[in-house]
Amino acid sequence: MTMTRWAGTRWAGLAVAAAPIPAAAAAQEATAISLDRLAQEVIANNPERQFYQRQIDTAGEARDAAGRWADPEAVVEFGERRASDPVTGAPLGDGQSYAVSVVQPIEFGGRIALRRAIAERQIALARIGLQQFDATLAARARSLGYGLFAADEKADAARTVAARMRTLARVIVSRDPAGPAPQLEAAALQADAISAERTAATADAEANSILYELNQLRGTPFAARIRIVRPDMTLPDLPPGTALAAQAATNNFELRALRAQFEQQGLRVDLARKSRIPVVSVGPYYDHARSDVRETNYGLRLSTPLPLWNRQAGDVAVEAGRQAQANATLIAAERRIARDVFDQAAQYEAKRRALGQWDGESARRFAAAAEEADRNYRLGAIPLTTYTQMQQAYVDATVAILDTRREAIEALLQLRALNGGTAPGR
Repeated sequence: MTMTRWAGTRWAGLAVAAAPIPAAAAAQEATAISLDRLAQEVIANNPERQFYQRQIDTAGEARDAAGRWADPEAVVEFGERRASDPVTGAPLGDGQSYAVSVVQPIEFGGRIALRRAIAERQIALARIGLQQFDATLAARARSLGYGLFAADEKADAARTVAARMRTLARVIVSRDPAGPAPQLEAAALQADAISAERTAATADAEANSILYELNQLRGTPFAARIRIVRPDMTLPDLPPGTALAAQAATNNFELRALRAQFEQQGLRVDLARKSRIPVVSVGPYYDHARSDVRETNYGLRLSTPLPLWNRQAGDVAVEAGRQAQANATLIAAERRIARDVFDQAAQYEAKRRALGQWDGESARRFAAAAEEADRNYRLGAIPLTTYTQMQQAYVDATVAILDTRREAIEALLQLRALNGGTAPGR
């Protein structure tokens, strides 16, 4: 018995069968959004971003405070005065005495300027933190957005194949032709449909997980549905790895922050050394006493500590040790980031070469081939094995192309993050 024998009878009622496609209805209800718009929404609406903005404001207030003089000091003294004759020792009179002075501490050696410079570096660190947070959010949004698009595409392909197979299986059973072959073919189709439906369910679950994370980043209800507009699929050429590493060494957020911290720590070492220069407090005083006579004294008071024991040497040693640690951390980070750049560039080029062997129309050709196989099987021109293999090949090829492209895009986004949020090569 050949497939051609049943061509005229088995598929006569095939056009009336229809399978529901829930993904289509869900897609119509979802809001269409591009990857660029998605990244902008995530950055604008993310609640955690306010923390980094507040850090900048706090650092600005600390800078203003660092540029001010120390607060004046007020000293008030109360006491008793007793006068006696210097010859006989007889008491001449008792009375109260008090003294008031207001002095202003004055620092020398440029310590105020050093503290202000340290605070300026803190503002720079806060701004770098905000830029890094925005770039990380944008990269994560783009990665999740493409993942959502890929999951929807995989689910649609698998669901289309499953619907075809179940439709064919129902028609075979409804026609009830003689012999065991149609029943076995229907069972095989239903088994393959189950496998395709499982692939679709896995892709749907992945899409939901991605969607919930995106909604969390966007600050929207978890139930909100979005659909990603087909993104740009082009994968640009990259410069050599040495050029990428040099760009990252200049633009990387972590390295910029570590360099700012190293400079800041150097200023702290200078400030610790300057602390050996004593602080001079100067200001007017007024002293009044009364016993046998009334006595009033007033003038200018000058006070300063005597740095005899060199207690500042310990502070200098501590700050110098921290500076050495910051330098070692910076060197280790530079090597680690250079390694990450070469690693991500190699992964990107490997995926890009693989995709280069499949032209941009590969997915559509597989879809057309699967549809053509469905038509030829209905006409009895190909056996069931060829039909099912072609349908499964369509699903497998779609998944492979989408996953490979997603891995390439994620590697490119990692390179962009390593390059300070700027596209590598620019």
